[in-house]
Amino acid sequence: MTTEWHVLGAGAIGGLFAHRLTRAGHKVTLLNRRGLACERTLIFEYPDTTITECLNDEPIEHAGVITHLWVTTKSFDVVPGLEAVLPRLSPDAHVVVLANGMGYHQKVAERLQNQTLIVGSTTAGCSKRGQNTWVIAGSGETQLGCWLHPSTAPDWFKDFSDQPWRCEWEPAIRDSLLKKLAVNCAINPPTALWDIANGDLLSAKWLPDFNAALDELAAIFKALGQATLAREIHASAHRVAHQTAANTSSMRADFQQERPTEIEAILGFLLDDLLPSAEGSIPLETPILRGWLNSVRTHDLALQSRQTK
Repeated sequence: MTTEWHVLGAGAIGGLFAHRLTRAGHKVTLLNRRGLACERTLIFEYPDTTITECLNDEPIEHAGVITHLWVTTKSFDVVPGLEAVLPRLSPDAHVVVLANGMGYHQKVAERLQNQTLIVGSTTAGCSKRGQNTWVIAGSGETQLGCWLHPSTAPDWFKDFSDQPWRCEWEPAIRDSLLKKLAVNCAINPPTALWDIANGDLLSAKWLPDFNAALDELAAIFKALGQATLAREIHASAHRVAHQTAANTSSMRADFQQERPTEIEAILGFLLDDLLPSAEGSIPLETPILRGWLNSVRTHDLALQSRQTK
């Protein structure tokens, strides 16, 4: 069954999933906030082949009724982006949000009425070169599920999941998001601050600090009542660092390209929103994680200052 999708946020992940939706037989339109309509030729470079897609790219205000929407913006643009699209959503629309971090999902849910909110995470490896070329390093794994309550997968999911890439419907999606958040907290800030690839975290130079940060994360998740995640965080973070050894984390890419980071939805959300509700009378000591958070915040503030001059 062909479904018409609109994709808001055609960055590395947004472009990749627009491509995947097209490969699955769906009609895809990119949405922009530039006010310009055009046909874009997108190039997807795999290790062994290159695929070209031609997709319409239109302003949000030109879109008709939107029944199926993917939101793949930066975390800090999820809510503003959705608010711009809200007047176009059909009453029974499906809205899929695939972005880093947490803290914005409930804000999205509060802005929807009877529409279905689906959230997820992915480990797909993809980067952009220029405006119209995507370099795909690995298919990774993608998990999707309903935010408000467990449910079965919608009809369109079967077409999307019956493809070479791995995509699973996860009833307990919030647990999956928390696991992804934990790994992002461990890998994104240090690779950005130290300007290293993910795999370098396992080198003799960086491993002691990496492991010490994982100790802090384990203590946090234990305090949050996430005993399994606390036990598994060391192995999970080491595995991701190894599997994505040559990759540049999204936060490191933000540093390199002088863009604002998503630190508030990642480490900021964990330390300033989740942790205070679980600490009790004795605060947990998190000097390494807090130092990373403060350092990335300092970077973002300095960047903002330079860009506003």
